[in-house]
Amino acid sequence: MTGSGTDAGRLAARLGVRVVAHEAVTSTMDAARVDPGPVPAVHITRRQTAGRGRRGRGWESPPGNLYATVAWPDPDPGWPPAVLAAIQLAWAEALDEAGGPAAQVKWPNDGWIAGRKWSGVVAERSGAGGEARLWVGLGANLLVAPEGATALAEHWRPWPGASAASEILLEAAIAVLADGPGALAARLDRWPARDALEPGEPLVVERPDGPVEGRYAGVADDGRLRLSGPGEERLVALAEAVRVRPRR
Repeated sequence: MTGSGTDAGRLAARLGVRVVAHEAVTSTMDAARVDPGPVPAVHITRRQTAGRGRRGRGWESPPGNLYATVAWPDPDPGWPPAVLAAIQLAWAEALDEAGGPAAQVKWPNDGWIAGRKWSGVVAERSGAGGEARLWVGLGANLLVAPEGATALAEHWRPWPGASAASEILLEAAIAVLADGPGALAARLDRWPARDALEPGEPLVVERPDGPVEGRYAGVADDGRLRLSGPGEERLVALAEAVRVRPRR
């Protein structure tokens, strides 16, 4: 999307943060983690050779899509996992405002359109005190999608172009981070209006120590999944969930 210094400079002016544009990298997360420059910053590339999603899963990265990582200060006590859900929600709302397709959000970090995944958000953190950083990886299928997924261009008419769509998504993500951790709970109050899961839907949460079953009860203010069971409600943290699927 931003292969030239001119494009990167224009994007930096729009976002209000430093932008580093790459032609190809292993992943923007890798590039951001070794960048000695100041934060906030955005690393963006046309192509990744070893992109990764949540829990280290591979992320297909053909040219034409959005691959970016935002480097941001990580205040004490740090950003909660709710930041991932808040960014996906902000993306769905930004698409609406821009005349794009209706999008839904699926816990913990996925965006859906017409029942198929089109985007994902991951995060890593490192350091402590004044040097602590949060790296938020942003991936969105704009023009092409792997089998079973979908691309934004399939649903947005008239299509504004990959560059314009990328800028809309990056601006929405930066706005979530700029508002700070204290604003996440208020954002997640709007989660139910976009939720891809139905309240009361039976779910199986696959965890490293075995599956947990219950009925979907929404998302807590800190970003944990609320799973109701007989006489109790369980809160499932992002790190505890390998996969969330409907119970058949």
